Amino acid sequence: MVMKHLKNKANLKVKIIGGAWKGRYISFVDKKNVRPTKNQIRETLFNWLKDDIKNAVCADLFSGSGALGFEAASRGAKKVFLIDNDIEVTNYLSNQIDILKAQNITLINSTAEDFIKSINEKINLVFLDPPFSDNKLTNIISNLNSQNILSNECKIYIETACLKDNLDRKFNVPKSWQLLKTKKSGRVSYMLFKVINTMV
Repeated sequence: MVMKHLKNKANLKVKIIGGAWKGRYISFVDKKNVRPTKNQIRETLFNWLKDDIKNAVCADLFSGSGALGFEAASRGAKKVFLIDNDIEVTNYLSNQIDILKAQNITLINSTAEDFIKSINEKINLVFLDPPFSDNKLTNIISNLNSQNILSNECKIYIETACLKDNLDRKFNVPKSWQLLKTKKSGRVSYMLFKVINTMV
């Protein structure tokens, strides 16, 4: 019954661009703060990550449409945690998981902060793309750095409203996070970090 309701309501879709589900579409809820990462940006990001996805444990902390998490799962991630605190969003994500018969995705209805505190395994890749209006990045970055859940050389992707300069300083990025890549697309800035020492 829930699946039928979601199917009738869903009218927004995003295409998976690589991996086992390449060309498949996932539907997502039409809400103000649900903003899928653009195809061009995702293509660039996953080119950056081409050697890091296979068998990785990933956490998409503000899943929204699920575009980043599903893309990672499609490309061979061992486990992908999709995290969102909006029950309507997670209902949509659950429906898409069922449609794709995705065995490597774990969906959690939770805040990013609570997930970070509760997870008991090391994460190899983090997608950090909160709603631009929420100003959550500094707090989330601090939590990630303090909870000792990031593997050494963990990759962290951050997407935010367009910034001019000093991307790493803007969010008080820890000294242990090395900025690897950064680009802009329209009004969006995005960047990739690597944890170079989890004890710093």
